[in-house]
Parts: sequence; C-alpha cells; structure tokens
Amino acid sequence: MDDAGAGVRRAGRPGRPPGRRPLSRARLLLGLVGLLLLVGAGPAIAHGDVEAAPADSLPVLAGLDPAVGGIAVTVVDGGPRLRLDNATDRTVEVLPPEGRERGQEPVVPPGSSAAWTDPRLAEPAAGAATAWEVPLLVGGERVLVRGDRVWPPPPAPAPWWALTAAAALGTFCLGGTAALRRRDDEPGARAAELGVAAVAVVVVAAHAVHVLGAALVLDVPVSVGAVLGAAGIGVACWVLGLVGAGLVAARNGLGPACCAAAGALAALLTAFDTTGFHRAVLAFGWSFDLDRITTVVAFGGGLGLLVTGWAALSQPSPAAEATDQPSS
Repeated sequence: MDDAGAGVRRAGRPGRPPGRRPLSRARLLLGLVGLLLLVGAGPAIAHGDVEAAPADSLPVLAGLDPAVGGIAVTVVDGGPRLRLDNATDRTVEVLPPEGRERGQEPVVPPGSSAAWTDPRLAEPAAGAATAWEVPLLVGGERVLVRGDRVWPPPPAPAPWWALTAAAALGTFCLGGTAALRRRDDEPGARAAELGVAAVAVVVVAAHAVHVLGAALVLDVPVSVGAVLGAAGIGVACWVLGLVGAGLVAARNGLGPACCAAAGALAALLTAFDTTGFHRAVLAFGWSFDLDRITTVVAFGGGLGLLVTGWAALSQPSPAAEATDQPSS
C-alpha cells in the first residue's frame, strides 16, 4: 500500500468523523465540571444555610481592662459570638450576665480556646446604650472585655453586580479571542491563552483570600487545618486552577479544561456570597469591601472561565483539522 492510501485510511478511520475531537474534549469538560458540582453542591448549600441572618451593626472590641498578655478575644461570625484564646498559664472563666445562671459561658484552661454566644453582644434596642462588657476571672483576677457597636454603611449593590458581570464578560472575551485566533491560526492566540491562564491564577488567589478572611472569624483559632477546613472542596478549585494555568503555559490541551473546572467550582462556592453585595455586615476578618472584591473576582471570573473553557474546547485545533482532512 502506498503512502497516499495509508493517509486516506488514517483520515477515514471508522467512527471518527470530522470535529469529534473538540466535542469529545468539551464533553470531558462537562463531565468533570458536573462531577465537581455534585461534590461541591452539598458544602455550598450548607454554607448558605448556616450563614447568619443579615445584621446592620457589628460588635467591635475595645480591649481588656486591665490588659492581660496572652489572652486574645475575637468577635466571630459577625457577632454576637466571641472566641477566647488563652495562651497564659492561668485558667480563664467567663462570667455570666449579672443575676443569671451560667449558660454557654465557658471556662478556658491554659493553652485552650473556646467560643460562645453572649447575650451582652446582642443588637441593642433603639436609643439604648451601645457599649458592652464581658467580665472574666483570669486566675481569680477580675478582667473586663470592653467593646462597642458600629453601624457600617450599607453597600450599593448595583456597582458590585456590574463589576461581576464585567469580570465574567471580560474573561469570556479574552478566552473567545484565544479560541478564535487559535482556530484561524492568527497571531496573538498564544498571548490570549496565557491571559486566560493568568485569570485562572487570579481567581484562585481571590478565592483563597476570601476563605482566609472568613477563617479569621471562625469558632476555632486560625491554623492551616482551620483554613483548609473552611475551604473544603475549594482546595480542589485551587489545585485545578494552578495546574490548569501551568498546563496552558506548557501548551497542553487539558489546560483549558482544568481552568474551566476551577472556574466552575469558584463560581459555585461563592454564589451564596454574592448576598454580601446587599449586606452591611459580613463574617470576614478584614475590610468588608475586600470580601466583596474577592467575590466579584471569584464568582464573575469563575463563570467567565467556565464559558471560556467550553468555547476553547469546542473549537477544532489546526492540527485536528489537518488530520481530519482526507488526503488526495
């Protein structure tokens, strides 16, 4: 058999019509995304269910009176919960409100931590005093945790939603440019592909900051385990995004699929957090606007990566088109 006949036999291999390669890759993407969505839906829905009801004000700490080294008190979950970390060599007892029996108020041994809901941090009635204090016994010495309440200004939701739409559309335009230029073998395709890989890294970084800020106000002290526990399946998002970016940089065809799967997970895991565009108080350890920015990038950019991945994998590459061309 001559070379031309072999070429025809290869091109006309049964069960492999033109265009199947990109469709197969797109189906692979859909299968991967679907599996991740099924695994991540439980934690994402649970996150939405346990989130505290919206609040207009936030308890803030003024400090300990007198100051005691080694004792850290943190407002968690946006209040009215407190966490006490005891790094001293003395037992710390949280006293209940005057005239009441002990409820959730803990006794914290040296080197331990505890969290509790304290009624003294409840939002006051209109016109009532806003300052609050929680008495402690630190090795028998009376210490007061003093604080007050602040009323952060409510956000304007429209700009945040507009930024989210812009992040999604911008990512899609960048990825669409990469797919079309790659299909037509035009210059600039490589730069656009690397741009999509950079977006995947930014989305991963935004979600990591989002998780870390939330971990600062958990019931448990901040640690690697606490952060990973707060991230949950988000760790898979981080791995897929970074691996996908690396594969795109290495010109591996699986790169867009990994980036798209990471985007889908980031969007799923931050979907409920878009309620922060409408809430004045958020369970976040840093600036609330920083939390909203990370949500914009992770949710909007994640959606853009998902659609971009589908568009990229649905386009036949020049090599695939050349292989599917029958030889004359």
